[in-house]
Formats: sequence, structure tokens, C-alpha cells
Amino acid sequence: MNVTDIANMMIFLGSALCVGIGAVGSGLGEGLIGAKAMTALGKQQKANSELMQTMLISAAVTETGSIFCLVIGLVMIFSFVGLPAESIDYARALSFLGAGLAVGIGVVGPSVSAGLTGAEACAGVGRNPSDCNIITTNMLICQALTQTSAIFALIVSLLLLYLIPNQLEGISIPMQYAKGAAYLGAALGSGIVTIGSATGIGQITSKSIKYSSRFKENSGVFLRTMFVGTAVTETVTIYSLVIAFLLILR
Repeated sequence: MNVTDIANMMIFLGSALCVGIGAVGSGLGEGLIGAKAMTALGKQQKANSELMQTMLISAAVTETGSIFCLVIGLVMIFSFVGLPAESIDYARALSFLGAGLAVGIGVVGPSVSAGLTGAEACAGVGRNPSDCNIITTNMLICQALTQTSAIFALIVSLLLLYLIPNQLEGISIPMQYAKGAAYLGAALGSGIVTIGSATGIGQITSKSIKYSSRFKENSGVFLRTMFVGTAVTETVTIYSLVIAFLLILR
């Protein structure tokens, strides 16, 4: 088995894990939205059209993470399979696995968080169907914040795909494995951190939607507080992103 075969294995495994793991968060998030919409509809059946609108919009945003994963998986399969053995090394092979894991793990937390936020929006529309447009607009702002961690993970994945040279000049095989471990570390670090940070942000944004829909006269206060809370929570993701950059570029 030569290095090309190993690289192809890492590409296939990385793309499969990318889409498989990433879909977990989207599926769970969309399920939370649908369940809350059904509960709200059971209490407020006249709000069927408003609830359907909010549910579909929020589910579409929650699907964003899976789309990131699908794109990365397709790019890996159609752009990097079959690189010639003389132009690739073991570090590059491991970087493909890292690219898949970074975005696959990195979108789980954001997708669940977007689902929590969309679920609270559906509950708010069920209580006040006449405020559907305001609630949906606030929901989209909040869901956009939940996706920032996923975008960081996507950036790391793209760096691993396009910034790493196919072959490192004058480097021994043990050092190739060491560099490959650094690439995997960057991927895992940037992906795993989003489970905590994005889930925390989801708790903040969902509560913001919940109470701003109940007390719309004070919605501006809730939104301002939410922005501060999410900014602080996001800092841990930035720490991980800095370390990932150092591991990739050093």
C-alpha cells in the first residue's frame, strides 16, 4: 500500500465521517423545531400558516451545517482522490481526514443550538401569531449567531484542504506523521470546542427569543444582553481557532 492509497482512504473516511457526524446535529435540531411547532399548533390551531412559515425557515437555517459537510465531502472526493504518489506524503494524507472531522464535529453544536432557537420561535408564534414576522426576524438574527462556530470550523477545514502543500520538502517519515498529528489536532480542537460554545450560545439565543416574544416591549433589552452573552461565550472558540492556525501553519 503506497501513500496514494492511504491518502484515498483518508479522503473517503473523512468525507463519510464529515457528513455522518454533521447530520446528527441538523437532524436533532430540526426535530426540536418540528416537535415544538406541533405542540404550539395543538394549542393554537388557527396559527397553522404562521407556524408552518416559522418552522420551515428555522429548519432551513438549522440545515446549514449539513450543507457545509456535504460541500466539503464532495470537494474531497472529486478534487483530491487519486493524487500521484510522488507528489503526496503522509502528513498530507492525514490532513484530509482532519478536514472532514473539523467541519463534521464542528457543526453539531451549532445545528442543535439553531434548533433550540427555532423551537422557541415556534412556541412564541404559537402564543402570539400576530407577531410572527417580528419573532421570525429575531430568530434569524439569533440563529445566525449560533452558526459562527460552524463557520470557524469550516475555515479550518478549508485551510487543511487548500493551504497544506501536497508534499513537504526534505522531511522524514516520522516528521510527516508528526505534522499529520498536528493537522488532526487542529481539526479536533476546532471541532470539539464548538460543542460547548455553540450549545452555550444556543441556550442564550433561545432564551432571548422566548422572553422577547413574551415581553415584546422590552425585546431590545433582551437582544442587547444576548449579543453580549454570545460574544463572551464565543471567545473560547477563538482561542481554539488561534491554536489551530498555529498547528497548521507552523
